[in-house]
Amino acid sequence: MTVVDALEIALVAAVTAAVVAILLAGRNRRRERRHRELLAQLPNTTVVLLGPDLRVRLAFGAGELVEGVPIVGRHVTEILPDSVATANLIDSYRAALAGEERAFEYTSQLSDTTYAARTAPLRDRGEIVGVVAAFEDLGVRRELSQRAAQRQVILDLMNEAYVSTDAAGNVTGWNRAAKEMFGWTAEEAVGRPVAELIVPEEDRDGFSTMVSRTWPGVSGEGRFDIRAERNGRHKDGRVFPLELAVTIAEIDGETVAHGLMHDITDRKRAERELQENVSDLAALAEAVGDLARSNLASEARAAICRAVVKIAGADAAGLMEPDPSGTGLRTTASEGVEIVGDFVSFTATAGAVRAFGNREPYFTADVASDRTVRQAFYGGLGLVSVYWVPILQSSDALGVMMIGWRLPVAAPSPRVERLVRLLAAEAAVAIERAALLDRLERMAHTDDLTGLVNRRAWDRALERELARARREQEPLAVAMLDLDRFKSYNDRHGHQAGDRVLREAASAWRAVLRESDLLARYGGEEFAVAFPGCDLDRAEDLVDRLRRATPAGQSCSAGLACWDGDETADQLLGRADSALYDAKQAGRDRTVVA
Repeated sequence: MTVVDALEIALVAAVTAAVVAILLAGRNRRRERRHRELLAQLPNTTVVLLGPDLRVRLAFGAGELVEGVPIVGRHVTEILPDSVATANLIDSYRAALAGEERAFEYTSQLSDTTYAARTAPLRDRGEIVGVVAAFEDLGVRRELSQRAAQRQVILDLMNEAYVSTDAAGNVTGWNRAAKEMFGWTAEEAVGRPVAELIVPEEDRDGFSTMVSRTWPGVSGEGRFDIRAERNGRHKDGRVFPLELAVTIAEIDGETVAHGLMHDITDRKRAERELQENVSDLAALAEAVGDLARSNLASEARAAICRAVVKIAGADAAGLMEPDPSGTGLRTTASEGVEIVGDFVSFTATAGAVRAFGNREPYFTADVASDRTVRQAFYGGLGLVSVYWVPILQSSDALGVMMIGWRLPVAAPSPRVERLVRLLAAEAAVAIERAALLDRLERMAHTDDLTGLVNRRAWDRALERELARARREQEPLAVAMLDLDRFKSYNDRHGHQAGDRVLREAASAWRAVLRESDLLARYGGEEFAVAFPGCDLDRAEDLVDRLRRATPAGQSCSAGLACWDGDETADQLLGRADSALYDAKQAGRDRTVVA
């Protein structure tokens, strides 16, 4: 069992030893602050330092307070309840004073939380002067691991290369398409400087300059987008042109650069072939620009249809994509005709179905005389000649572009065929890119298990609701809910059953709430609810209805607070959280009003 990463343990030991030395010596407060800031980089980790008498000398993280009281200066037996787990923990402390390190799992009787724990002797100039203990929340670690795995599945389904880096330029994310494009496996790439892997040596200075100028502009809520064509380098040394779209943004509290890339060798070759026709190049560049600027799937689809009409000199265009039911094609965007929502079954005799299934374009010069197409449908639109072009990504069909003319066309010209084929390739990339950005944006603000907003999104929403209540002089109530004895339920029935209860609770509670209310998963089995425009009596009634709707025979406790017209969001939430604690102490399965 991996209890705590070796790197984190080394960091904890080194930093805490330095901090204790400073505290005991009573000097250099600046260095003390710097070490505390370093400890803050350990996610979901509590660090406790004890003297030889087993009194707490320093605590950092969630364990600084127990039941609202600081623990520094107190003996461990004054802090922890008498139990087998406490006895084992104290035994590990005494073993550390004897020079022994231990790693184990520890379940707190106070918070009902399981931690990965490690205890070790704290040495000063070779002499054991105390104990350092580190505790990492295993529930949070598992949840983050599951979320990372789900995100990687989405990325690996893409046909476009995805590479993410941290502020130092080191690779943090790498999908299957990136391996195919650049030749490096994820195991080889992650942790290494991205410039060494994919940037030609002669372009690295320019790449470094671009990064150094861009990254400092992103902070807090900031977001910065870069779109450019660059040369990429394969593992075998081959250099090729690629299109790069980079978004630098903060996700899960960390600023990361997300890069989407695709090989544009074929497009560059085609552009060279089209140099003789300047007007065609201008039209294609304009269309590609419209697609590149489309960060939403709906914008990308509309841009595709506009570009097709312009490049082909057509009167109408439609984008048809596989319906979620898997039984046919549905029109998702159109230009020149109103056909969004039109559906054609895969079993129907239709030009779009033929082009989609064969992966080849299909053209009819006269709809009225071609029985292999939907004559009544296109005739009703006033179209005479129609051209269906499949949108392909590798060998997979993503959809079909329909291009129509109201005057007869003998056949698409080689110029139109060439340009539409290029535009279809760009359309495939644009659709997938926009859809991915939508998914990543949702993942940054949504809890994967329950579908509710996550804590980060909740914090932002509560600030907005508080500002609205202040501006409109309306009441605002906030409640904290926690499923009772949830760890015991997990132990009896397993984590999958526990996850099912969390999903069912979220669904049942959403059905009770008003449309204006906000329900969020705050963490673990704890939820937060905001009731805009709701006084205390009405809010208490709603909270009691939520508790009665709790599924699977479970109960929940709730703490409720109403904004006093002056306090901050943290203060309001803190009062609700304290009321929740009182509800737990009073026997659970009840609502306590702050």
